[in-house]
Amino acid sequence: MKKIFLVEDDHALRELIGFLLTEKEYEVKSFSTASSFTKVINKELPDVILMDIMLPDGNGVDLCKSIREEKETREIPVLLMSAHANPSIANGSGANSFLAKPFDVEELYECIERIS
Repeated sequence: MKKIFLVEDDHALRELIGFLLTEKEYEVKSFSTASSFTKVINKELPDVILMDIMLPDGNGVDLCKSIREEKETREIPVLLMSAHANPSIANGSGANSFLAKPFDVEELYECIERIS
């Protein structure tokens, strides 16, 4: 079972994505802030990271860059998500893929499978 870390500040969306991924038999650990995510990523490694770009206490692009800088985490596939439909917002982040919100559920599943 693949473990996915989901970093999303919108409670309803975080719950929905978590539910959808659990239904596909992924193990999901959710975080609402950049700081709560950073505390755990140093102790536990996921198979995939889904991360919103705009977080209340940080930026998904910067978080992704820091993930790429660490030996232990640099190979973890990262999918950045944002309501900003222009994928160039993720340029230079090191993310494996970008998903514009709102997105189709099948598109989410396909994206995760493609990068993992």
